[in-house]
Amino acid sequence: MVRMVDAMPSPEKRPKLLVLELWGLGDLTFSTPLLRAAVGRYDVTLVGKPHARPLLEASFPEIRFVAYDAPWSAYRGKYRLWAWKWPELVGLMSRLRRERFDAAVSVRNDPRDHLLMWLVHAKRRFGFPLKGSQRFLSDPVRRTLPKQHRVEDWRDLGAALGFEGIREAAPKLEHAAYRSAKVDAIFSGIKKPLVVLHPGARIAVRRWPEAYFEKTVRRLRDMFDFHLALIPDPDGYGMGLAPLADSVVPALSVSELVDVLGRVQLLICNDSGPGHLAASCGRPAIVVFGPTDPDWFRPWGDLHHLVIRDICPWRPCFDYCKFREPYCMTKLLPDAAWPEIREHIESLNRRGVTALPTLQPA
Repeated sequence: MVRMVDAMPSPEKRPKLLVLELWGLGDLTFSTPLLRAAVGRYDVTLVGKPHARPLLEASFPEIRFVAYDAPWSAYRGKYRLWAWKWPELVGLMSRLRRERFDAAVSVRNDPRDHLLMWLVHAKRRFGFPLKGSQRFLSDPVRRTLPKQHRVEDWRDLGAALGFEGIREAAPKLEHAAYRSAKVDAIFSGIKKPLVVLHPGARIAVRRWPEAYFEKTVRRLRDMFDFHLALIPDPDGYGMGLAPLADSVVPALSVSELVDVLGRVQLLICNDSGPGHLAASCGRPAIVVFGPTDPDWFRPWGDLHHLVIRDICPWRPCFDYCKFREPYCMTKLLPDAAWPEIREHIESLNRRGVTALPTLQPA
């Protein structure tokens, strides 16, 4: 079902901007530099998955959200056109067409996004053309570099729209706007620095084995003093680590997850949405990276450390592993990762970013 949430009407008529970001939580955080610039000049409508509104609304109350789970953003079966929900897609196009958008943008070099912007009759359509999709774009945009981070792609789109200062803008969520009584209660009374372990990932090939996280956490416990909160995946992945944790965080909404990650001294996770949420709240993360490309998708900023090895000759395969197991993760052993993890935490302590007390040897 397509749902639209109306913001308060503008005091004066302003041009309308349609933003397409049909993918995950991290992808949405990458769009925030453009969104922050756009709300000052446009009435903005964002079309994204149902989690877009709870992720962004507290930071961008001016934006109208249309919930749509695009079939071409599915992990599997995206090309089974006969299985697409065509009435829903037609309804979306009809609704967007009535809005009469002055401009539309998509960061994906995806002809389906570009076709959608053309079909809804947006007057100007900004995007990175691919395979003839330039015919659907009134304003094709060229990347500053042939290969660059997704944040830099959004900056290029913002520059094409004429937004001043966009070249220096970084992803940001207004963490204070997400504070909740539930999360206050979860962490009430905790005196030690808070470290959160999120060992899961929506796509299984991005998951470092639980046993590797266990060995790493035991070493962290021997060297630093902190409160460890475990956030297992909804499918239960990570619950085997509960005996090592001081607390296990119950099921969270998207906005509550932002609240948690904005409070941490440090997040330890795989290449998944939580790393980007923490980064957008200005909090550091240690991220185990496997089948994707950090040049495009790493958490933005200099507070983070990526544990990554080119063990598999097919890396990056972008989650479509050719083997019976993701060797880029399973052969990335904790003994090899530990020295750089320890050094990064010590560096964060020296910089005053974190304050994890070092335990004295017995």
